[in-house]
Amino acid sequence: MNWEFLEELPSRLRGLRRDRENGLFYGVCAGIADRFAWPVTTVRLFAILSLIVLFLPTAILYVTAGLLLPAKPLTFYGGREDRFWKRQSRRNPGRWCA
Repeated sequence: MNWEFLEELPSRLRGLRRDRENGLFYGVCAGIADRFAWPVTTVRLFAILSLIVLFLPTAILYVTAGLLLPAKPLTFYGGREDRFWKRQSRRNPGRWCA
């Protein structure tokens, strides 16, 4: 058996997080896909296939991972809109305040 794979396993799993933005239930499949750069659809299909074949172990593993894995920080993409609203309120302070 290849023991080097088991020695490298903690370093491979180090950046594994739940992805709440792209996830459906807990974000476990989206987090796995993000960490290993796999398509999310492929990971979800593999999870569904695993649920069909081995329901109880897969369900326990998924729920456990959903509860124990840390969540990936949410990303704010509205930088320009935020600056726009701040700029408008600075120009006309009396207009926005009562």
